[in-house]
Parts: sequence; structure tokens; C-alpha cells
Amino acid sequence: MDLSTCGVVVYHGFTSTPASVLPLADALRTAGCTVAVPSLPGHGTAWQDLERRSAAEILRAGLAAYDALATTCTHVMTAGLSMGGAIALHVAARRRTAGVIPINPALRLKPFTGVGAALLGRAVRTIPPIAGDIALDGVVEEAYERTPLRGVVQLSAMGRQVRRELPGVRERGTPVLLMRSAQDNILPQASADTLVSALDPSQLTVLTLQNSLHVATLDHDADLIGRESVAFLARQLAADLW
Repeated sequence: MDLSTCGVVVYHGFTSTPASVLPLADALRTAGCTVAVPSLPGHGTAWQDLERRSAAEILRAGLAAYDALATTCTHVMTAGLSMGGAIALHVAARRRTAGVIPINPALRLKPFTGVGAALLGRAVRTIPPIAGDIALDGVVEEAYERTPLRGVVQLSAMGRQVRRELPGVRERGTPVLLMRSAQDNILPQASADTLVSALDPSQLTVLTLQNSLHVATLDHDADLIGRESVAFLARQLAADLW
């Protein structure tokens, strides 16, 4: 299958960098796709930078990355890990994407996380890092050494916004490949369940990652994620859904 007309924007997670999703990006490039892996606002610099960024600003950047790739590729898909998965769905609600691959999407945080971050943020600015939930020995996620609480508040707000937008993904009938880890120490099961309940079963494929934790793109199932993403893309092209 010739995937040379296809583009994929791959979005990284909260406090992390594009390095966390490079194995997926590399698999897509090897298959012939044009791939963009933007560094999102407030990331890849210092946690103080993320502290100053709003959910709206990060979502706008995600949409801009899609629009830029759409000028050079006939068919464009979005994919993302955690926060990046939420951004991928946000774009799909606003653009006619070829498909979406959310991996452990951050549609809901653990109960009271957003409210707790707002309250605790009155006294302190950061908490310990949340990155690195990986089962594979020796793998380190490139991410901030501290987590800004204002950023957590914005992440919670982002999840609320994208949840409201999910009916748009359903109405478009956009194909979705949801990959969720059987064990995720960062997000609750309700996060992925929210997506499942919001979509038509006919547009949704769910793959459970049995051997990986939250940062599945760097974990035991990284190769599986790459293979299944390429196969998903090829299926949409073969079905002439675009």
C-alpha cells in the first residue's frame, strides 16, 4: 500500500517532549508517510514556561500543526499520547481528518486532580514529576523534573473542552483507533472509557496494550503501536474512506 500521500501529526504528552513519541513517528515514516512531531507550547524548555501557558494556546498549536501538514499532504491523520491524544481528538472535531490514533488520551484526570492542583497551587508552584510511567527497564522519558500546578489546572481544562467536542468526532464518522494500556498509573480508566462511550462503535477500534504502562510509545508495546498505526492508516486508504 502506497502511503506517500498521507501525513500524520503526532502529539506528545504533558511535561514531555517529541522524543516520547519518536518510535511511532519513525514507524510511520518508514511506511512512507510524511510525519510532523511538533514541540507544543511550554514544553522542551523549562517548567516555568509551561506554567505560563494556557490550554487554549496549546490546542491552537496542535491545530496549526495539522493545518501546516494539510497543505502538503492529501490525507492527514492525527495521533498522540496522553495530552497529545486529547489534542489529536480536538483537531479531529474541527477538521475532517483521515483518522485519529489516541494512545492513553488525557480526557479525564484522576478525581479531584484539577481542583486539588488549583488549591495547592496557592501555596506551592510545583509537585514532583509525573513522567516516566514505563514498565520497560532502562527507558527514561525526557520530561520536566517538576510539574507546574498551573499547568495541571490547564490540562484539566483541556480535558473538559475536548470531552465537549467529542460529539463532533462522532458526527463526522472519523475512524478512531484507541490504544489503551491495561495498567495506567497516571490516568484513570474513565479517561479512555469516556471516548468509547462518546463514539459510534462502527467508527472505533480498541486495542489493549497488555505489556505497557502510561507512556506506551516508549514501552514494551512500542513496536506494536507502530505496526497497528500503519495498518490502521492503510485500512482507511484501502476502504477509500477519504
